[in-house]
Amino acid sequence: MSLSNSTAKQHSELQTSLQPRVYFVPLTALSDAQFKAWLELGWLENDEIQKVLRYKLPLAQQKALQVRLALRVILSLQSQANSLAIRPQDWQFEYAEKGKPSLSHAFKVKTGLHFNLSHSGDWLMVGVLSSFTHVIEPHAISHELMLGVDIERLRSNTNIEPILKHYFTAQEIADLLVLTSDLQRERFFDLWALKEAFIKAIGKGLAQPLSSFRFLFTDNKVVNKEAQTLVLTEQGMINFIPPEPYQQPWHIEFGRLNKAYRFALCINCVSADIKTPIITESSLAHLLANNE
Repeated sequence: MSLSNSTAKQHSELQTSLQPRVYFVPLTALSDAQFKAWLELGWLENDEIQKVLRYKLPLAQQKALQVRLALRVILSLQSQANSLAIRPQDWQFEYAEKGKPSLSHAFKVKTGLHFNLSHSGDWLMVGVLSSFTHVIEPHAISHELMLGVDIERLRSNTNIEPILKHYFTAQEIADLLVLTSDLQRERFFDLWALKEAFIKAIGKGLAQPLSSFRFLFTDNKVVNKEAQTLVLTEQGMINFIPPEPYQQPWHIEFGRLNKAYRFALCINCVSADIKTPIITESSLAHLLANNE
């Protein structure tokens, strides 16, 4: 499988503006028959199947399978949008030192696709960005395209106080503590989603201390916690102060999927303008049907 010169040239011109795609996929309980049918699609490598079956609880196995299938079909749909035709079972992945997944170098060069994913509770979030221009110098921080996403479910039983002191900056804590108790919990998970999205973008995990960078809400504004449907916060509501050596401009998106879930997306701006993401909420069954 190779790109024609014309296709490569078309993609190489996509330098001045990039638009991420974000997919939200509900992770649902499956019947035994549905689980068996999807497992036998033949899309997953043997080690992926073993990772799915390693979970003891059937529901955990079902969600793990849906995560892996959804990622593959979303990548295939994105490749079709780029005038390529890569089957879900053909994708190959590699993992960075701290576990961040990415396409293998060969597939990254062929497609220009970057992705990141996150799942929490009953939802999967997949972020995808297409660019042929930022894979040329994969080890140069100033040129490498870095994408991270995170989705978080609000949890009422989490003791946030010790976590605050360990992972948040003094300013983040001060801003949080002036809020009412119910809004403090909302802000905690808002910040956690933002921080997770950033460390997933740079691929360092908790080796990058969460207290080494901060997100501040302009005028300490509170995100609408009653949102029943998906909503993005307005641009400029969140100020990001990144750590060394990542102090280039970053594009930050934050929003509510619904009352229980919030999500964040972080992309380093490199040399391109980043547009507001195109957001799709779709069942896995619908994605599979669209790929046929």
